[in-house]
Amino acid sequence: MRVLVIGGTGAFASRVTTACLASGDDVMVVSRGQRATPADQQAGQTSGHASAHRPGTLSWLQADRATLAAHQAEIEAFAPDAVVDAICFDAAGADLLARVSASARRVVLISTVDVYGEEVGAEPVTEEREPAPVTPYARGKLAAEHALLDAVGSRATIVRPSHMLGRGFRTAGLWGRTEHVVARLRAGRPVAVLDGGRGAITPVWAGDVAAWVQASLTAPRADGEVFNAVGGEITTMRHYLEAIAAHLGVTARLLPVPSTVVRDALGTAAQFAFHRPYSCAKAVRLLGHEPAGTLASMVAETVDAMPVRRLGVDTDLPPELLAADAAEDAIAEVVDRQARELAVVLAANDPR
Repeated sequence: MRVLVIGGTGAFASRVTTACLASGDDVMVVSRGQRATPADQQAGQTSGHASAHRPGTLSWLQADRATLAAHQAEIEAFAPDAVVDAICFDAAGADLLARVSASARRVVLISTVDVYGEEVGAEPVTEEREPAPVTPYARGKLAAEHALLDAVGSRATIVRPSHMLGRGFRTAGLWGRTEHVVARLRAGRPVAVLDGGRGAITPVWAGDVAAWVQASLTAPRADGEVFNAVGGEITTMRHYLEAIAAHLGVTARLLPVPSTVVRDALGTAAQFAFHRPYSCAKAVRLLGHEPAGTLASMVAETVDAMPVRRLGVDTDLPPELLAADAAEDAIAEVVDRQARELAVVLAANDPR
């Protein structure tokens, strides 16, 4: 099979490339070539020891996604049987995807569980839930889903990952997906967490998402379907952060920050929309893959592959890491002061 992977140098899409090559598929990766990744080396190593298939071949098409139509002749010459797009963010992008996938039997769009919105309740969300996106990113992804399904019909498959973990990814915190949480925990500093970390989350190993994508390429049961690509373990943000601390061999000190305050101060708390429970039962049932990643294994792979940034020691830290660190220090001061003041008030007004 010939597979075209758009955005194939990313932390996730490179895993799709690796998996397809290991199965003997011929893969063309579309990339701007602006960032060096180990994706090609990993893919070559994996394809070299595939036991049941001939090694797949890897080729590159250096192109910006927005101008992909200008490379139509090269894509047609490759004649992909399947196309996987990891960097489609709106309806216009989906229309372009449909045009370059005219001959493909399967067209896979990587979307996001953020399309379901922020307030999804306590029950694991299935694909039957009506999307209600609240961020421009999520609205764009949903528009892309609709546009692709309208354009190619049953040839399309929509994959909605949750917060992905593994090599090349960052952990989640108050400021989004960064490395500052690991850096602060490693340095023994407190970490701010919404509502004490009580929110349910469903992180997923990127390798599991890639396995579902690969399975969908040849599965008739994936025709025109939407799949939640999420982990098999629903946990809490507190447990997630404690698992990171445990892997580092430290004790986590977590500072509870009311989500209502964050929403009022920042205008939205939507950057935490993936902190919700989701179900992967449909993907397991129709695509035949059980999630292999556990919270401990996902955290270990993620943290071990991250650069070691030592707060208070290294002098060449990235500005964004320093800014997040300073912000959390300020939050810690306020939370500690409020805790001391509250203790005084409670002691002075004990009605018992």
